[in-house]
Amino acid sequence: MPDKKVLWMLDELEGFEKPKIKLEQYATSSELAVSMMEMIDETVGLDGVKLVDIGCGCGMLMTTAATLYDLKSVVGIDIDEDALKICAKNLETADIQENCDLLQMDVLDPEAKLPQGEFDVAVINPPFGTKNNAGIDMKFVKIGIELVRPGGSVFSLHKSSTRNYILKTANKWEDLEDVEACAQMRWKLSATYKFHKEKSVDIDVDLIHFKKTNPDKKEEKRSE
Repeated sequence: MPDKKVLWMLDELEGFEKPKIKLEQYATSSELAVSMMEMIDETVGLDGVKLVDIGCGCGMLMTTAATLYDLKSVVGIDIDEDALKICAKNLETADIQENCDLLQMDVLDPEAKLPQGEFDVAVINPPFGTKNNAGIDMKFVKIGIELVRPGGSVFSLHKSSTRNYILKTANKWEDLEDVEACAQMRWKLSATYKFHKEKSVDIDVDLIHFKKTNPDKKEEKRSE
């Protein structure tokens, strides 16, 4: 568990000034971000890796990862210029801006020039597609798989109620070596939009690990 100074700093990071419902912008809590990174580190190890945060928003996930672990490099990608401005401020608050880069692009645009195969680990808190764009969360996962190297890992948050669908769908993808729900977590989601009647709600979410196939290892096994 991080020391209290780190937790206090993460709690002080800025969130969305005017969250956009069209982009399903919700602030990731520091508690959830820390739990995610600890599980990811336990699963694949984070020290020395190249990490990308897809749909980084205000940067809670990438800031938490870069603060807690000795990452080789960190890149955050988001379509929203306003969110990236806040993200840049948060990176400065955490004093990690020199090791981090931000890219503004629509990762779902077929014409986007994505840095494919450049990362060891991708982290995603995707839109769940609950209001519009059903299945958009899996589109983000697909992008994550494109961005990590062969044998790399994508870790993505999904509603626990969709676990069976997520696993069943991903198990049909040929570019995956393995997929599993490695942890179930509780996301305390504060009221963000006018239609939210409760001050906060607890949502059960799964952290799902998508392990990309490494063709080189398959060839090694065949030759043995």
